[in-house]
Amino acid sequence: MCLVVTASMLAGPAAHGQEGLSFLTLRGTVQPDRAGSGQVSLPGILETTAADGPPVPPASPVYRPVRGPTALEQNPLRRWQPPVTRLPAPPAPQRPGEAEEDDPWAPLGLRLGTLTVFPSIEIDGGYDSNPRRESGNVKGATAVVTRGGVALRSDWSRHEFTGHLRGSYWAFPTLEKADRPEADGRLNLRLDATRDTTINVEGRASLTTQRSDNPNLPGGVVNQPTIISYGASLGGAHRFNRLTLGATGVVERNVYGDVEFADGGRLDQSYRNYNEYGLRLRAGYEVHPGFVPFVEGLIDRRQYDERINAGGFERSSNGLGARVGSTFELTRLVTGEAAIGHQVRKYDDPRLADLRGPIGEVSLIWRPTALTTVRLTGAGSLGETTIAGSNGVVNRSATLALEHALRRNLVFTASVTLSDSDYKGVDLNEKGFTGRIGIDWKLTRSLAVRAGFTHERLDSSTPGDDYTANIFLVGLRLQR
Repeated sequence: MCLVVTASMLAGPAAHGQEGLSFLTLRGTVQPDRAGSGQVSLPGILETTAADGPPVPPASPVYRPVRGPTALEQNPLRRWQPPVTRLPAPPAPQRPGEAEEDDPWAPLGLRLGTLTVFPSIEIDGGYDSNPRRESGNVKGATAVVTRGGVALRSDWSRHEFTGHLRGSYWAFPTLEKADRPEADGRLNLRLDATRDTTINVEGRASLTTQRSDNPNLPGGVVNQPTIISYGASLGGAHRFNRLTLGATGVVERNVYGDVEFADGGRLDQSYRNYNEYGLRLRAGYEVHPGFVPFVEGLIDRRQYDERINAGGFERSSNGLGARVGSTFELTRLVTGEAAIGHQVRKYDDPRLADLRGPIGEVSLIWRPTALTTVRLTGAGSLGETTIAGSNGVVNRSATLALEHALRRNLVFTASVTLSDSDYKGVDLNEKGFTGRIGIDWKLTRSLAVRAGFTHERLDSSTPGDDYTANIFLVGLRLQR
């Protein structure tokens, strides 16, 4: 008995998606066995038949054993299947209002509508070796320092509102009239009028004191006279592609407190009160994101309440100056702004020479690691004075501060401040140095233990006006 078995498979061009099939024809015989079944004898491949033509005999009858189809022959396209890429699982969805937490010891703040408020209060106790900042033989005293503050920021899709208010009161229970208050505050509102136009509104205030030996005060002063400054600014900026043009108007009020003497007498310093009105024009060009050089022009007027002061001079003046600088954001490691320039003040009194000097500001932040922050701040300005024969004072200061987290809740701080006050027209120069070190140990988000040491020094060109002070403080800080 003869059996013909025909099998077909893809070969040659068919494996690449082209037309053409070849058929394989096998011939053999079936012989019955003793049980009545049959066995198939397949001697080999005898001939092949093309799908579109007659049988084609092989070149020679060579025996090739028949094998089953391979995995590739069963699925010829398998070799082109792309490898399976396992993507990481998507992060869990974040709940509304939930922000990524950077510092597990940072205060959470209080939510007031769309504002977040961060209040804090601190009580420190310690020792001050020179509470009045006097020269010669001085007596130290126990110090109790109370500090309070509040910061806020908005959570708006457009516009922005930020601000802070800080204040402190240094009390010396064993010394009379040595207490001194300090405070500063600032509120900023940015309005995004259009995509390229912003309006900025700012309000600010500060409270400082003068030491008893300040050269602008008469001799025999026993209290710490206050200086109150407050003002506001309104400005706008518009962006023309890479060019930004802006203008800002400034108004400020400066008020001086009364002086007290040992015999109970008082001196009214209202003759030193003055208002300042100014205008700043700025043009900046974005070289690349994060680097925007700018040039700025300044014009201002300082108008005293009393046209002629107690010394018989008209100290009201006009100022004109210019600055060049840039904003920085270099790979988010160095950010800030720096500017330097020159200003000239011309006084109403012709007997007072023009005051000239450098002006500028610098505020840079460097974060070399996630646990370390370095800050550099500085300023230069032309100030007022009542010293006879002096037309003004050129003030310069710079502060370098380091903050390093030894652990996430244990932070070491250190800073150095240098200052220089050069009184023009007289032989008077004062150089100051302040060094601080401190440690903050955060027990919880709301409670921290603080300790610090401060060294202050003033070197004056006037004999007998130098002083040195050392302050040790330990306290608690509560925050929310």
